[in-house]
Amino acid sequence: MSSYEYLSSVYDELSENVDYDVRSDYISDIFCDNSISSGTVLDLACGTASMSERLMKKGYSIIGIDLSEQMLEIASQRLSQTGDNFTLLKANMQDFELETKVDACICCLDSINHLNSINAVQKTFECVNNSLKQGGLFVFDVNTIYKHQCVLSGNTFVFDEEDYYLVWDNEQVDENTVRILIDLFRFNGQSYDRFSEEFCEKAYSIDELKTALENSGFSDIKVYDELTYNAPEETSERLFFICKKA
Repeated sequence: MSSYEYLSSVYDELSENVDYDVRSDYISDIFCDNSISSGTVLDLACGTASMSERLMKKGYSIIGIDLSEQMLEIASQRLSQTGDNFTLLKANMQDFELETKVDACICCLDSINHLNSINAVQKTFECVNNSLKQGGLFVFDVNTIYKHQCVLSGNTFVFDEEDYYLVWDNEQVDENTVRILIDLFRFNGQSYDRFSEEFCEKAYSIDELKTALENSGFSDIKVYDELTYNAPEETSERLFFICKKA
């Protein structure tokens, strides 16, 4: 079993502090404000589909894309308990194409930060644009440069649970990039198996992301502090971007 498969199995526990109900309400309100009260939503980097599940319960059909087979397996089990109006695809967020256009796309919980160059970000935005109907909506969130420099960098988080022990270490690579080192110790009934994962997250400025969106065919770009309609602040840790296919 791969280390990422083990991480997938504890992902929902690690994200228990994420209030998906509040987030899905915020996003569905944005949809309704833009006359998208029904239709099909693309959940890009859907993970275990916690957000998709809630949007399905609100009446939307879902297309979920993720690169992890293990995440998609968990997502399928979760969504099957809600209904059958969903499709899950294994694909790279920088290189995918849908057979039919969707009404809206979401990309949540700093998945965009996993893209380690602005060129990769723009390729992703171009794929999203190509997947949307005319006037379709794109909503995504990102961790900010401030969060990377002042909150994550140099800090270690420990999860000491009954059947596993996980250490999440953040090291600053450069001004905008954090290397995340994860060590997971999982109890196998007699002893602990160790699995390690390493990846980087990169933060981008608002101007960089706006330019990439505009170059990818998006317009009417709005940027808000997390889960509000307030302008970003210097100490904002997460921002929401809302834009339309031009």
